[in-house]
Amino acid sequence: MSWIVIYTKPSQEFRAKENLETLGATVYVPMRRKQKVVSGTFGVDSEPLFPRYIFLRNDAVLIENIGHMLRSVRGVSRILKFGEKLSELDDEVVSDIRSVEKALSSYPVKIYQPGDNVNFTFGAFKNIDAIFKEPEGVNRVILMFDLLSRPMKVSVPLSAVKKIG
Repeated sequence: MSWIVIYTKPSQEFRAKENLETLGATVYVPMRRKQKVVSGTFGVDSEPLFPRYIFLRNDAVLIENIGHMLRSVRGVSRILKFGEKLSELDDEVVSDIRSVEKALSSYPVKIYQPGDNVNFTFGAFKNIDAIFKEPEGVNRVILMFDLLSRPMKVSVPLSAVKKIG
């Protein structure tokens, strides 16, 4: 068996998946965990590993029955093709993607990396640039910045900074 690659509308991977499954299709959306900021604290959320791409099990009977309406399924932008041939992945490739997905689930992608440029968003240092050093618990971060031409290390609330670029 193989999998057909579907290109979705922006941020509608789950809508497309749900609607395709309603038609009887088997759909796979590889996920990864990502750190995010919620109410001034670090949290973890899931997001698609390949934004806008999902995989549809290539079931000949199902494709024959619903193939003509795949493009009109809510959330689906188009079916990827190379010329007239559908873009397909074999089970071995999908199995490898599942292995990578499983390995990534243990290590969420971090929002801030040591050395990232950040900017203070409020307080006495508002609009001053700093360098992210490390997290300090779930709701504070340690930053380095120049104060009167001297490097200073300061701990501030996570909600007081935003990443630049």
